[in-house]
Amino acid sequence: MHEIKLPQLGQSVEEASIVKWFKQEGEPVKKGDVLFSVQTDKAEIECESTADGVLRKILVPPDELVPVMTVVALVGEPDEPLPQLVSSKKTDVQATPSTSEPVVVSQEVSAEPFEKGAAPSPERADSQSRAFVSPRARKRAEELGVDPSKVPGSGVSGRVMSEDVDQYAEAQSAVKTTPTARKIAAQTGVDLTNISGSGISGRVTKADVLKAYTERPEKSQEVQEGERKIPLTPMRRIIAQRMCSSIFSAPHYYVTVEVDMLRSSQFRLSLGNFKPSFNVLIMYAVGKALKQVPQVNARWDDDAITELGNINLGFAVALPTGLVVPVIKNVQDKTLQQLDEESRTLTEKARKGKLLPDDYSGSTFTISNLGPYGIDHFTAIINPPNSAILAVGRIHEKPVAINGGVFVRPMMNMTLSSDHRVIDGALAAQFMGVLREILERADF
Repeated sequence: MHEIKLPQLGQSVEEASIVKWFKQEGEPVKKGDVLFSVQTDKAEIECESTADGVLRKILVPPDELVPVMTVVALVGEPDEPLPQLVSSKKTDVQATPSTSEPVVVSQEVSAEPFEKGAAPSPERADSQSRAFVSPRARKRAEELGVDPSKVPGSGVSGRVMSEDVDQYAEAQSAVKTTPTARKIAAQTGVDLTNISGSGISGRVTKADVLKAYTERPEKSQEVQEGERKIPLTPMRRIIAQRMCSSIFSAPHYYVTVEVDMLRSSQFRLSLGNFKPSFNVLIMYAVGKALKQVPQVNARWDDDAITELGNINLGFAVALPTGLVVPVIKNVQDKTLQQLDEESRTLTEKARKGKLLPDDYSGSTFTISNLGPYGIDHFTAIINPPNSAILAVGRIHEKPVAINGGVFVRPMMNMTLSSDHRVIDGALAAQFMGVLREILERADF
């Protein structure tokens, strides 16, 4: 019996959900046939069968979030016996290291009410939450001695991530409490940070924890009249998580320049049948500017600032479900026409939800252009681990003073958001000056 696993979808992807099965149980499959599609935080990806035979068993239904390398199906001979499976209402399929080992589907543990003052066992809590803890978070929890089932998750579908474990451990350790109270809080899932201690110097006691446990309020999910709850997609969750992480960890500041786009517009018209978008012209100019000011093409590595050799430009593409940032690699080696072709291809893949992990990973600098939406000026949040992002506004005609005269010129605002840990103000100003000069001279 051959195990079909959820494949590794990139270094940053820990989990995904199956969108659709293209084969049903009992149908023949060949190696290379598209078996199912999965939804990551950025795109829908089709996955192929890695074996010939008959699809004997589907182990993971659509819309269930599971870690990569999880066994999702079994392919074998029509009369080959299936491994013994434990039927359950909710499954937690664990990837097995080899095909010789049985596939285990854990049985759901019933959530029976505890007697007042009694604590649930750690084993029970761990079984209930195993499907909602990322592998890195579980490892981190073991290092810190934290029960991951008690940690509020910020990941997809409430999944506990490693940073959640760190924050939980830090918050819990800062509260003055007795050893018994801390033990009971860990067992019951009571948040010590929300308890006012009745002990000496405000220390939280066993009685305080038991009182908080028995009096905990029930969460209300009622929707008021006229309101509409929109379930969070994996893409929206990851956008929220990454943007919050960026704005709170990287000290942002902003510099803005106004660019005369007359010569760039004339250059574009002079190309005949080849009409690159203004966004492509800006990307090409950014690549040239980063070559001249390589300190901006860098990242913060805690113990050092790493200047990156290749220039990989990410460019934001708006979708109905959120925002994706395809990446054009090695821009320093690309011609203007190559940039145009790659940007068109990646934009089309993004809109069809067909981006592969390599298509949206590895950026070193990002461009966000809201000019087509009629926006004059805005500031953007840095896309980590980048140290800067360029926000581009619309090109519009306005009167400007040039050499004592007033002329109508196509002007455009650009704002650079920079991480002050990496890029100082003078460096940002130098980069923006170089970029403006390239565009105003149409130095393509």
